[in-house]
Amino acid sequence: MKTIIKYIFLLAASLSFACSDMLNVEPTTFVSDDVIWKDKKLLDQFVSNIYGNMICGFNRCTAGPWQGWSEGWAGNMDTSTDDFATVDDTDIYRVMHKGTITSQNCPFVLELWLINYQVIRKCNILIENIQTVEDKILTQEEKDRYEAEARFLRAFCYFDLARTFGKAPLITHVQELTDDLLVAPSSFNDIIDFVVTECDTYAGNLEKTMEGDLVGHATTGAFLSLKSRALLYYASPLNNPSGDSKRWEEAAKAAKDVMDLNVYELYRSGENPYYDVQFDKSAANKEYIFERRFGFPEISHNIHMMWSIDATDAGSWNTLYPTQNLVDAYETTNGKLITDPANDMYNSQNPYENRDARFYQSIIYNGSYWEGNLMSMVTNTADPTQNGSCKPEKSKAKCGYGPKKFMEEIPTSVNLYGEYSQSNNWPYFRYAEILLNYAEARNEALAQPDQSVYDAINEVRDRAGQPPLPDNMNQADMRARIKNERRVELLLEEHRVWDLRRWKDGDRLKDPIRGINIETTDGINFTYIEGVVEGDRSFNENTYFLPIPYDEVQKNPLLKD
Repeated sequence: MKTIIKYIFLLAASLSFACSDMLNVEPTTFVSDDVIWKDKKLLDQFVSNIYGNMICGFNRCTAGPWQGWSEGWAGNMDTSTDDFATVDDTDIYRVMHKGTITSQNCPFVLELWLINYQVIRKCNILIENIQTVEDKILTQEEKDRYEAEARFLRAFCYFDLARTFGKAPLITHVQELTDDLLVAPSSFNDIIDFVVTECDTYAGNLEKTMEGDLVGHATTGAFLSLKSRALLYYASPLNNPSGDSKRWEEAAKAAKDVMDLNVYELYRSGENPYYDVQFDKSAANKEYIFERRFGFPEISHNIHMMWSIDATDAGSWNTLYPTQNLVDAYETTNGKLITDPANDMYNSQNPYENRDARFYQSIIYNGSYWEGNLMSMVTNTADPTQNGSCKPEKSKAKCGYGPKKFMEEIPTSVNLYGEYSQSNNWPYFRYAEILLNYAEARNEALAQPDQSVYDAINEVRDRAGQPPLPDNMNQADMRARIKNERRVELLLEEHRVWDLRRWKDGDRLKDPIRGINIETTDGINFTYIEGVVEGDRSFNENTYFLPIPYDEVQKNPLLKD
């Protein structure tokens, strides 16, 4: 093979590998693959570039592949759910919210397809060549670890393709132009089998923890977490129509395997651990299992400018609007849902008192403070000149709320919305998900939840300060609470878009989107009025799996349904 490998870059001597690790730095040269396998530094850079090419909920290009200006433009996949409204000139709004997605009208889905296969090809190159590297360059242990990392990343991408499209060509070797490039897609089940087999075979070749320059690389726990998630989807109603309980048992065991590593724990530092965990890149953060790493100055993301709301119109685009539907999912501090008739702690005219701590750490609401400003979503019906600075409207706080989770609060002395970017990491896997994976799978495997189900979900709730769930719940009631817990705990981490699909809860995507209007005539007394913001949401049953991009089907007719 004499191809030229793109995206291999030579870093200046002053730039350490630790600083550049995982970062998608623009290439400064092209290096022949013959040279790569003879130079450990180039190998390290090649591996880092594979990690750096991966997309996540911070850097999706909604205008299509590599349209950098649109990175973060309401591109997080969870914005296509009932948790959020968006601006009406995004593809999420035009096709996902309206149920009109086709193989031709969704550029960010094309990006998902192309980027995953780009990463897969690089992984195949590494897998096919790494064991040929001379022992004086890499030890056998290092070669095995490199290969296991590549196999993890490849399996990660194939799972992403499988949950999105329900099928994908399973290519496990480097394709050349002389090969037959028309590969028939493998089924969802076959891809899950592939992911599980790769994990079982190679996860042990990875370290349990990484240090120094290798922080951020795949670990045993990352591979096992991928297996946990893959088997959870395999057991879910969309992919398990017969309700085979054995699949749920296997999913529960996979999650328990991660728990039994005794490497990970929920982050509990500081007064606001649920919020702070998103920004702690130190070894003290044992909750993040695998992450897409960002860092100044090489690569950052612009979600602050794209998503955040500001009271002074300093330049935030505010393209992401939490809904009343989402806000209603947060319990009160007595552990009861606000829809519970027995909940005497909730007052619809004082709705933000006594709520789950994760509400305050995730949502900007009327009367809260953000970046030194009192956030007012008030409509003054007597004097419009006295409207709040964030009065709900089409392009600002559309539903009466702003996003706080993942937003880094800018100091009050800084006014850089138009240029400000962040470098917090994206959590592909964190320990809270594993606990909830276990609780869900174990609950479904049993006729009634046992203590281990309660222990797992209550551990997540305890970190938020929420009381344990009531004893003696039946399976259906526990299922409903687990679903709600995932919605709140995993907010904006691109779980809900796929959870609703794997549960076959697509009807939730047709629910009217509600917001809050807060009226006053004197600036002292307020009236809270819920209303419909979007009443025309739709969901097409044929899009539980999304359509493979049209251009790809044209290239390979075997992809046709």
